[in-house]
Amino acid sequence: AASLLGTLCRDTGRRDEAIHWYRSAADRGWATAMINLALLIEDDDREEAIRLTRRAAEVGDTVEPHYNLGIFLEEDGQPEEAERWYRQAAERIYPQARNRLASLLRRTGREAEAEAWYRRALDDHGGDLNEPDDEDYPTYTEIIFDLALLLEETGRGEEALLWYERAAERGDQEAAKESARLRASLRM
Repeated sequence: AASLLGTLCRDTGRRDEAIHWYRSAADRGWATAMINLALLIEDDDREEAIRLTRRAAEVGDTVEPHYNLGIFLEEDGQPEEAERWYRQAAERIYPQARNRLASLLRRTGREAEAEAWYRRALDDHGGDLNEPDDEDYPTYTEIIFDLALLLEETGRGEEALLWYERAAERGDQEAAKESARLRASLRM
């Protein structure tokens, strides 16, 4: 109940009350409250936000704290530990975590593994890739675009073009620009 009150207060703009109620529920071991409290206080007390998120990952049964902890750690310059948490979330078919993991791998020079995660995310998706009403539709569009980037970076322009075009068809304006640019350069 305290966590629900926290959400009600948060959603109605009463941040301090939300923090109070989330903290009350978090102190009783409620993982969802820990996650929500961490997100509310991350700018004010990053250390506590990370501690709460880590605790939620340890006691909760959802994948969200693993993913959030990965983000916190990556943003704080701890890519190795972030990767570990992303992997835990990615193994549980969490598309956002799969994309973040693949992007981290790409940035650290592990293109083959990154490509495998992008493709795995698209192959093992939990929703309909082509259904705009699916809540994960934007995430899958981002994965498609990021796969195109990787393919282009690794010298596979024609295949990259196909993926850019697919992302553009899904409404990604940046993908449309990249598609036009790449199409023009491939004609040369």
